Amino acid sequence: MNATTLLQTSIGFLVLGAIASYLGGALFRERERLVSSVVAFLALLGSVVSLAFLFPLLQQGSQSVVLFGFLQWQVDLLGWIVSMVGLVLGLVVTLYSIDYMKDDNGHRAFFPLLLLVLVAVIGLGFAFDLFNIYLFFELLALASFALVAFHKNHWEPVEAGIKFLVASATGSALVLLGVALVYMNFGTLNLFDLFNLTRQTSISIWLPITCFVVGFGIKAAIFPLHTWLPDAHSEAPSGISAMLSGIIIEAGLFALLRVMLAMGTSLPWGQILIWFSLLTMTAGNLMALTQKQIKRMLAYSSVAQMGYILLGIGVGIAYAVPAGTAGGLFHITTHAAMKGLAFLCAGALILRLGSKNLDDMRGAGWRMPVTAITFTIAVLSLAGVPPFAGFMSKLLIYQSGIQSATTLGWVASFVAIFNSVLSLGYYLPAVGILYAKNPAPGVSTIKEAPWTMVLALLVLALIVLYLGISPDPVRSWAFQSFTLLQGGF
Repeated sequence: MNATTLLQTSIGFLVLGAIASYLGGALFRERERLVSSVVAFLALLGSVVSLAFLFPLLQQGSQSVVLFGFLQWQVDLLGWIVSMVGLVLGLVVTLYSIDYMKDDNGHRAFFPLLLLVLVAVIGLGFAFDLFNIYLFFELLALASFALVAFHKNHWEPVEAGIKFLVASATGSALVLLGVALVYMNFGTLNLFDLFNLTRQTSISIWLPITCFVVGFGIKAAIFPLHTWLPDAHSEAPSGISAMLSGIIIEAGLFALLRVMLAMGTSLPWGQILIWFSLLTMTAGNLMALTQKQIKRMLAYSSVAQMGYILLGIGVGIAYAVPAGTAGGLFHITTHAAMKGLAFLCAGALILRLGSKNLDDMRGAGWRMPVTAITFTIAVLSLAGVPPFAGFMSKLLIYQSGIQSATTLGWVASFVAIFNSVLSLGYYLPAVGILYAKNPAPGVSTIKEAPWTMVLALLVLALIVLYLGISPDPVRSWAFQSFTLLQGGF
């Protein structure tokens, strides 16, 4: 099959799956959760398989496709990696949520919304004009908002959802303003055309670029635009927290990367990203050190991890160091697995204990051994401890700064290494709490998470271990994806 057919099939599984999942839940109310979740899981599985078959066609370069007769996309290896990361994480989250969501209502809306989030992620991965990027950016924001505020009968999730909505609306307005300014100045929104036009004209693009940086930066939780993230992560269902941290904020950064690769060639934006990355990782780690709730700690950790991705991409673009851009993209992949795993472990602990506070989890590791072991794997990987996945992706980023042979590159690498050590200041105490000898009240009566949740944890833990012990071929794909880019793609 050709690229158009495979991509249409992948999108079709998601869209039709969302409809079928909703209708199945509505028709079989007594088994709403089971029917809706199984339909969504099968749809996601079909989408993953279809997209996987697309990979061999993209190893020689990008392809232009027209989906459903009207939607023009540029399909390349870079977008494929981000899209596949989102789909695989969504598949694991769906499996996890079958039992995790058993005490909630509205399952026929939860799983379809999750599928729509993934449609938006794929759209951002492959769209190659600013208007389509904006549309999928909006779809991602709306579906994410509904999932963040899913527990609408409680004030805290609603408040977090409102904060997220206001931040997303602000970002969307700035992106739309940037789109309007680009069209006014250049008469086109096609990123291929803009790549050539912005290099040949003296028209200033600082204003639209600033709108894009701030607009997409809000979604990507770049410091100081991250303020919506801690509340959204801590109040959303844990599966959605994993999606927010594992792929949704990365999708915002990826959209910004697409735009900057096409329009920012005449600007020193690589150096700008480096400075933002150092602020983002340092601020995220310092704020995480003071947290008493496990999901808020992991939320601020996500801010810090975005700093590493920014640093790799910034160094790669500023100094033409392939290890930087490849390391940033590889860290998107590893971060999805290890931070998704950390949030799912946190959700399992909260489900059994009924509390988000770390102090209430003292000694829980002895009663929930699989959850505790996989959580330990996740946080050690996030800290960049070998032989886990985070070490391999961070190593590329450290190397890129040194290979740049510049003062800023060397300083950035040492700051990044320092931040990895600093992160152990909150990861290790969290692990220590789980294995404390004096359990907190109520811990002695809990048991391990349901089997579907445990299976999801084990799948992600194996991915984290595999990417640490044998980072190729995924690492080589990251290098290849940027090598194949032409004209901003």
